[in-house]
Amino acid sequence: MSKLAIHGGPKTVQESLAQPWPVYDLDDEARLLDVLRSRKWGRSSYNYFNQEGSKLFAFEKAFADVHDGKYALSVSTGTTALETCLRVLGVEAGCEVIVPASTYIASASCALICNAVPVFADIDPRNYTIDPRSVESLITPRTRAVVAVDFGGMPCDTDALGQICRKHGIGLVSDCAHAHGGQWRGKGVGSHADVAAYSCMPGKVLAIGEGAIVMTNSEALYESAFHYHHAGRERGAESQDFTWPATTLRMSEFEAAMGLGAISRLGEQADRRFANLKYLHAGMEQIPGLTGLEIDPRVTRWNPFRWHFKFVPEEFDGVHRDQFRKALCAEGVPCGIGPTKPLYTFSMFAKGEWGKTGCPVRCPLYQGPPVDYTTTHCPEAERIHTTEALDLQHTILLGPRKNMDLILDTFRKLRSNVDELRKIDHA
Repeated sequence: MSKLAIHGGPKTVQESLAQPWPVYDLDDEARLLDVLRSRKWGRSSYNYFNQEGSKLFAFEKAFADVHDGKYALSVSTGTTALETCLRVLGVEAGCEVIVPASTYIASASCALICNAVPVFADIDPRNYTIDPRSVESLITPRTRAVVAVDFGGMPCDTDALGQICRKHGIGLVSDCAHAHGGQWRGKGVGSHADVAAYSCMPGKVLAIGEGAIVMTNSEALYESAFHYHHAGRERGAESQDFTWPATTLRMSEFEAAMGLGAISRLGEQADRRFANLKYLHAGMEQIPGLTGLEIDPRVTRWNPFRWHFKFVPEEFDGVHRDQFRKALCAEGVPCGIGPTKPLYTFSMFAKGEWGKTGCPVRCPLYQGPPVDYTTTHCPEAERIHTTEALDLQHTILLGPRKNMDLILDTFRKLRSNVDELRKIDHA
């Protein structure tokens, strides 16, 4: 008789492991009503120098305080936050921006939007974040910035990356879309970079609807970011002077009202996720073929949007990662591989169809060699995507300890039934 659920056996997990998300309470409802009744629904309703009653300004201050930054600016989406970061660092036509091979598409498309050329760095197999050694090998006179993604919420080695960027006179952007509430050396993720971007869409660990934050410790970069998100206009309602060709990327007061509630819950949620993932790491030490990512001692808190862990094929008696994953899902533990597919393999890059002008890769201002992404090769990113990466969503890590035990029980069940696993089609 089959023991595995995928072959008709009993499921290990009978109820959903995911906790309700996004979270809200009566205080959130009250703040939304306050905004509605105020008839002041956006930033332009307030004079920048008279902020009383604005949820936007209150949310920005609370966000900066939690993440150890001096200045936070609310914008429309995580993608536009990254675009803003690059704009204020002077990224434009003719520039190159180094990005990790494995990440969400916005970490690279933000460079294209600025008419710059993305250059793909490999990832560190220990923790799936951008490899500083790969970054330094790719720097050219055209490099203007590095986008360092806290992938899955795992903080990057911003010490090494910052040293490299300062050495070469280029900007460091922290893409913290997965990492709100995380800490590197006791300070909030993003605070160690020149400028940082955080997405706040509904699925993220700080969910407010749509919207995002740009954070920096530089007053000059903050001023530039404010100009860019405010149609190129100076701060202050009285100003009608447009000083920079820019766009409009403002967040609404409604989203900021939700943000105030979300930021108040962030620390407790982050601590719970981190405690649960460390418990899972410890449990996997007794299960050959499964292991957690390496957590650098400088990672004070990892608040995962996606909890990435590793399937080690050579320790799993000939079972393929995808056979294991299918069986795990069938047992009631929803498991993916995360956004690990190397970006340069997507049609956007592989086909190289850049419009009539061919910009940015065939822009006359770009003085680099011809760009052909089909020749790009990041061996660790490709290996990890194909054979190793597994992940669970952050809402599962908000569950009680008994749920973590169910996950470990499922891992053990699959490990004890490798003969059945081998029968699963993994094509």
